[in-house]
Amino acid sequence: MVESKSAGSGSSTTRWRPHLLNLAAYALLAVLLTWPTVTHLASALPGDGGDDPAIAWNLWWVKHALLTLHANPLITTTMFYPIGINLAFYTLTLLNALTALPLTLNLGVVAASNLHTLLTMVIGAYGMALLARQQLSAWRGRPAIWPAALAGIFYAFASSQLFYVSLGQFNIASTHWIPYTLLFVFKARRDPRSLRWPALAGLFLVMQTYAEMTYASFLLIFIALVVAYEAAWGVVTTHYAIRNTVLHLRNLLLLLLLFLIGISPLLVTMAPDMLAEGDFWVQGSGFAESFSADLLGFLVPTMHHPLLGGLVTHTGITAYDKGQHLYLGAALLILAIVGLVRRPRRWRWAGFWLAAAVLFGWLALGPTLHVNGSDTGLPGPYVLLQSLPVFKGNRYPSRYSVLLILALAMLAARGLQSLWPGGPAPLRSSARLRAAGGIAGLVALSMFEQLSVPLPQSDMSVPAAYSALAAAPPSEAGTLLDIPIAWRNGFRITGPLDPGFMFGQFYQIVHGRPLLQGNTSRNPEFKFQYFTQAPILNSLLALETGHPLPPGRISADRAVAADVLRFFDVRTIVVRRGPGNNPGAVPEATIPYIEQVLPVERTYADDLMSVYRVSLPPLPQSVQLSPKEPLIRLELGEGWGPLPERYDGEPLMWAQRKSVRLLVVLNGRPQQVSWRLYSPAAGQRLTFSMNGWQSAPLDLSLGWGEYALDLPAAAVRAGLNEIWLGFDRLLPAAGLPHPAEGQRPASLVVCSAGEEVGSFGHIYVDGVDRSPNRRGYNVAVISPEGSVQAMSFDTHLDPGASAALAAFIQRAPAGSTVAVAVADEASMNLGREATAALGSAGAAGDLTGKFRWSHALIGTKGDQPGAALETMDALRPVCVAAGPALSEPNAAAGLAWMRFEGK
Repeated sequence: MVESKSAGSGSSTTRWRPHLLNLAAYALLAVLLTWPTVTHLASALPGDGGDDPAIAWNLWWVKHALLTLHANPLITTTMFYPIGINLAFYTLTLLNALTALPLTLNLGVVAASNLHTLLTMVIGAYGMALLARQQLSAWRGRPAIWPAALAGIFYAFASSQLFYVSLGQFNIASTHWIPYTLLFVFKARRDPRSLRWPALAGLFLVMQTYAEMTYASFLLIFIALVVAYEAAWGVVTTHYAIRNTVLHLRNLLLLLLLFLIGISPLLVTMAPDMLAEGDFWVQGSGFAESFSADLLGFLVPTMHHPLLGGLVTHTGITAYDKGQHLYLGAALLILAIVGLVRRPRRWRWAGFWLAAAVLFGWLALGPTLHVNGSDTGLPGPYVLLQSLPVFKGNRYPSRYSVLLILALAMLAARGLQSLWPGGPAPLRSSARLRAAGGIAGLVALSMFEQLSVPLPQSDMSVPAAYSALAAAPPSEAGTLLDIPIAWRNGFRITGPLDPGFMFGQFYQIVHGRPLLQGNTSRNPEFKFQYFTQAPILNSLLALETGHPLPPGRISADRAVAADVLRFFDVRTIVVRRGPGNNPGAVPEATIPYIEQVLPVERTYADDLMSVYRVSLPPLPQSVQLSPKEPLIRLELGEGWGPLPERYDGEPLMWAQRKSVRLLVVLNGRPQQVSWRLYSPAAGQRLTFSMNGWQSAPLDLSLGWGEYALDLPAAAVRAGLNEIWLGFDRLLPAAGLPHPAEGQRPASLVVCSAGEEVGSFGHIYVDGVDRSPNRRGYNVAVISPEGSVQAMSFDTHLDPGASAALAAFIQRAPAGSTVAVAVADEASMNLGREATAALGSAGAAGDLTGKFRWSHALIGTKGDQPGAALETMDALRPVCVAAGPALSEPNAAAGLAWMRFEGK
């Protein structure tokens, strides 16, 4: 790496030689610092098996969606089948999949993922070098290639960056477009008359968003900091004329406009779910406290250092294994300090880079400052971001380290340049050799400090049984029930806490069949609960997580097993055995159940897996939907209210939105559909849409009515059919009839789920959740006039919560309604005083000793035990309701039943 000649001198080869040398050096470092990845390029991925299978799956899915299905890759039913999932809320790494597409098509998914990860490191390092060169040239006539090149090394090969690679979080390691975005942001500030620079800044901001969405919010904060610094500098020095200010504002608006246009496909795809389901970006604090950096960790090498990795275990830091641990390195800090101390007066951006380092370092420390594992309680600016839309979506404060490292790398490059012979403070000839040696020593120290080799590797070999599935004839294709089965997002896993199900998703790249399970980042609660409450699947979840089934479950499941498997079109079941050291992950425990209960024939078995062929019954001649039918929880899609186990009032399926979905298995012949429905609003109309066919609007009578409609053969599929009922009007829940005339609220619904089956405690009053929805008992006291007082009591961990719960209920006036919903776990510190107080509201159940049970209750203060609407369960979510069962504040109609009869 040598310095280029001044403009207009030297050959083109001479001018490009430093850049080519930089790229070659970065490529070599990428190979060495991710060792031994390159030695098994097509068979293993860096990672721990948690995220790497799913992130690699992205490359296959984008290719499959675009080139095979010719479909929008942001929507899929290949997992979460049949309801599908919106991948705009998932770390799809869409741009990575597109830039890796030539590699994927020619070398396969694993090799493509590995090579693309190396490529992102090279691109990021080179972009940082260009940014540093641009910044350093602001105070010197010619660029300094060496300091800029080393800034690229500091940025792209920091141990915090390599940590994300070691976790298989290739999306979080995709920081490569950040420096380019900032490069053009600064060019736009220096040359405000040109529209080229803000346009390029907007382009690279969009590119970074499609590589990893989280970093878009980081960059917006950074750009805001640039604008604020420029404005402050202009005020202090009167440096800018009004014309320049107007140009800067124009450029900023252009950048943001191009950014919004660029990400509009994401926004358009997100909008329907956000409008219908509300804000589900963050649940609670998002575990930010666990994923924050520790201040002492800035000075301690990470656990992946080959020689010094054990040092962190001798500190008080406990959260250091998921990328929270940020080690900056002595060399980087020393050079950054030198860059500040020896800065020339003309380099007015030194203060900016210091401010950026402080801000993003502080953000990385999370909501409160932790030092050596102890929470000091001192709040940080991250607390503000937790309340802002979009920005609160990042639940890993430590990820702000990417811009902390970038700012320090810039200061370090400046420090290195100030020490470099011939720099702004030239050294004497006799000292130049010692200076060069000292600088080389600092560079060598930095490389040593950031070492994270050997990186852990995940074996991505696909079992031969999956290849056999891929070769099966289309008539035997259908859906694959792949066990272990689980559903995962950024906050929880429903299913076994083992990465086996993530590999099941990865194996889809070979067999290509739809899967019931899936991994995403953010999703509405319904997407998990649909499967958690499904018959058969609920039993499989219990067995694979080490729970015995309750008496009577086997016989009940056997009665519906064939119909459930036919509904999902499951033609094959695969069971992969667990690691054997995790009692909460025993997928092989499902094998006796599968062989006794399900209509299967085993076709293959070895020490690692068993494969079963499913015998499905013929498609039905008629289908009835009603709250009491065993498959009803499968047939109700989005937009319907809860189905309570116990209720006060007529059991109806309430449509809560103008458009609600049904999923119905039919035989493909023309059908007559009839239904009984209650319409609470005059002038209501209904439209019946099915597989692209739509009926004329039907006028509904006020109150009860029975209706019928003929469905043409062209509208009916043999198998699963998607039906949408469209309504013209919604009525507020408070205006719906209640079985007790004049009682308020009109609708009261309580839903509870223990940790393993949903971890929620909802109390819907007229469709609005008034529950704190925290761990333990959530209790709401509702007066006859409708006022609500709600509190939560952590009877799992708080020794004083039981007495507080008892006192809260005891204070409730006689005759008031008491609604109780347990979330997560509530039994460990549950005392007799609390159970007695619950009994005073009509409760008969007692969670004492019932770890992670669900418990829902609607009672009246002063009733005898057993008088309340109440239900409890160890393995399922539970729900009770008084009045219309609504979880949203509006309703369109209540459906009593719907019947399909083939002609």
